[in-house]
Amino acid sequence: MIFKRLLSYLRPHVPRFIVSMLCMAVFSALTGATMWIIKNIFDRIFVAKDVQMLYLITWLIPVLFIVKGIAGYGQNYLLYFITQNVVLKIRNELYEKLISLSHDFYSKNSTARLMARVTNDVMALQLALFRVPPAIIRDGLTVLVMIVILFYLHWKFAIISLLIFPIAAVPIAQFSRKMRQASREGQKQMGEIYAALQETLHGMTVIKAFMREADEVARFHKENDEFYHTQQRFIRVDARSSPIMEFIGSLAVAFILWYGGKDVIDGVWTSGSFVAFLTAAFSLYQPLKNFSQTNSYIQLAVAGTERIFEIIDEKPTIVETQNPQEAGDFKDKITFEGVTFHYPEKNDVIKNLNLEIKKGQAVALVGPSGSGKTSLASLLLRFYEAQSGAIRIDGIDVKEMKITSLRSLVGIVPQETLLFNETVKYNVAYGKRDASEEEVSAALKAANANNFISRLPKGMDTYIGERGVRISGGERQRLAIARAILKNPPILVLDEATSSLDAESEKLVQEAIEKLMQNRTVIMIAHRLATVKKADRIIVLDKGVIVEDGTHEQLLEREGIYHRLHSLQLL
Repeated sequence: MIFKRLLSYLRPHVPRFIVSMLCMAVFSALTGATMWIIKNIFDRIFVAKDVQMLYLITWLIPVLFIVKGIAGYGQNYLLYFITQNVVLKIRNELYEKLISLSHDFYSKNSTARLMARVTNDVMALQLALFRVPPAIIRDGLTVLVMIVILFYLHWKFAIISLLIFPIAAVPIAQFSRKMRQASREGQKQMGEIYAALQETLHGMTVIKAFMREADEVARFHKENDEFYHTQQRFIRVDARSSPIMEFIGSLAVAFILWYGGKDVIDGVWTSGSFVAFLTAAFSLYQPLKNFSQTNSYIQLAVAGTERIFEIIDEKPTIVETQNPQEAGDFKDKITFEGVTFHYPEKNDVIKNLNLEIKKGQAVALVGPSGSGKTSLASLLLRFYEAQSGAIRIDGIDVKEMKITSLRSLVGIVPQETLLFNETVKYNVAYGKRDASEEEVSAALKAANANNFISRLPKGMDTYIGERGVRISGGERQRLAIARAILKNPPILVLDEATSSLDAESEKLVQEAIEKLMQNRTVIMIAHRLATVKKADRIIVLDKGVIVEDGTHEQLLEREGIYHRLHSLQLL
């Protein structure tokens, strides 16, 4: 099944592959022609003293190897071209699939392990695509040519030589099984190494602050040692295969030398024919040895390709209906009707929730951690699907909407701002790719970001580093606000937008948020209640259920959960 799928990637390159096969055929035929040269060197030159044959072969040898070299070059170039194009397509498909999959897929799979599939597994496939076809086709053709030559030179000894092939097939089958198992384990363990490395690089501040360098080194050593032992099992099998194949071949050659040598001594056949036969026999068993080495490439590729196709075959859980509706302009309200939701293998985080948010309202969602605040926003954007109930915008179920159309209505400023290792302009214009420099500049100004941007070396064209590490947390947050301002959505989600900021940064960010909130419908998710006092409504969630609903003053008067949370934050 795997090989059949791979053939579909190779099909567009059939013409080039046929030419490369012709190059392999020429290469194999010229390898066979050397047997004729060897025979004539002994019989016609050394024994018969034929000077004309000496001149002929003297000129023929360099011509033969020039043509053989051209054939080898053509074979390698064309196969490399095909391999690169196949791998390019598979890697693109992998990335496109990863982009298309739903959020729940990433909650179940480590980022580093997915990276291992896109890099390590694809490299194993690339190596096999380049190494295996010439080994099988060229060496297979060489075997056929040599068999013909063997029968031409001496049919009896040819039959004896070929009897060794069934004996060689038994260990090759055993090696294949062991190599495939070791390959799967090795590539899986490489994913664990990627995961350990990624966690270390992202968590370097915490590691150093808690002085856990030695523990992290020990943890990495453990993962690396497991990979080492897995690779050792593979190498032991691979290393055994070649000597065993050589030994089997040597038995046949030794028998031919002993049995055929007596015939040469007795004058049954010429020394030239015998030397050519012996050379052909050696050449015959060399491809068999190569097959055992090729087997290691095949097993690595099979294990890697299985893991690649696992990702390509993955289906997104969030899909559109056959005829999705365009969302249109937001005109009236957002409603949550009897919504129940839970993450995979977890209890409900939202239970039969009913909520209506009118256009232009600023609604705050507050409550203890795990009460379902962020989950509601994720459901609105269809990052996840509710198990029951419906979420409607202007009466249209979000499940019936075109996903891009739905998400164009909603802007989000997350708690952990994700910025790309690109320029300020690239990051701000991420939601509006055709934005002009003037529009980006206006958005930065509205987000209170223009002052710090002017101090950057290249202004808006400054690269801000991975995840925006070259600027401060408050500056990153203001870029996220500028990004939302430029997108200009009618519905805005603010997820803890001012958390973890110092007082000065919080003031600047809060001012930018107030500008952003103007003339929009806003859903604020907050732990810090000081940021939600101006909200039109405050919804208090507890264990996925709405327990309080009102303004800041109304909720304080009720002395419920909101009052308790507010009092705790004043301490």
